[in-house]
Amino acid sequence: MSSEQIIAIVMDDKIYELRDEGVHGGLGVQLQGLSVPGLELVLEFINTSKVQVVNETLEDLIETASFLQVTSILKLLTSEIRQDNCVELYNLSEVYGTHDLRNACLKYMSCYYHPMLRRPEFSSLPSAVRELVKEMRMRGTATLVAIGDFTCLSLDVPDQDEPWSMLRYGEMEQRWKPLANNLPSDMINVRGYGSAVLDNYLFIVGGYRMTSQEISAVHCYNPCRNEWNQVAPLNQKRSNFRLLAVQGKIYAVGGQSLGTVECYSPEHDWWIGVCVLDARPAG
Repeated sequence: MSSEQIIAIVMDDKIYELRDEGVHGGLGVQLQGLSVPGLELVLEFINTSKVQVVNETLEDLIETASFLQVTSILKLLTSEIRQDNCVELYNLSEVYGTHDLRNACLKYMSCYYHPMLRRPEFSSLPSAVRELVKEMRMRGTATLVAIGDFTCLSLDVPDQDEPWSMLRYGEMEQRWKPLANNLPSDMINVRGYGSAVLDNYLFIVGGYRMTSQEISAVHCYNPCRNEWNQVAPLNQKRSNFRLLAVQGKIYAVGGQSLGTVECYSPEHDWWIGVCVLDARPAG
């Protein structure tokens, strides 16, 4: 004969039954279909206001927190979104109807759009969701940005500790104002670089230093995060060239004593050679 133990848990004026049907029942410990790991995580949060957020138990945690209406956990999860878990969190938010978490995941993926393109789980999302993420990435008012050495430019900015190297044009004020960031320090004295905008990222590519040394470095500015990051460098150092954004790719064309074209793919974070320019005169 099998024995059955029932433990009543009172939470938010509701009673939930935890049943242990024993080895003969073969069902283990369940709470109306909820998992033991999920219950343990929720009880840990109730006792300590902390919870371990690891990929292996995400579904247990969200399922249990949603069922027991522990909204504090679901709110906490919106601050625990990372590149390695945001797709799974999004999928779970769809399953369990946690709308705030869903929106937070969409916003995160749009903010880190290019890094997300490189993750295989992102490509498994429905095309409509991926298009929505890209559309969210492009929202906002277009802003004209100038990059250079503005040491001699008076901007009437209090407490200016260093020269500004990035300006934005304020339509309302009809004047140039400092952007809330500057060029990376290793790009301050670089000239002859190429610049282009792709998917609301600003790319600064190549150029030469004042010592006439050409460089292959590629810097990418993300306005959603107000931060610069380095991505894959050019295969060939080049300066005084054309940089073009075309159909989701960036092309570096020509350069000082250089007749080649290479293409940058944000999905793979690499440059590949495309062709050699024909230097023969027309006709």
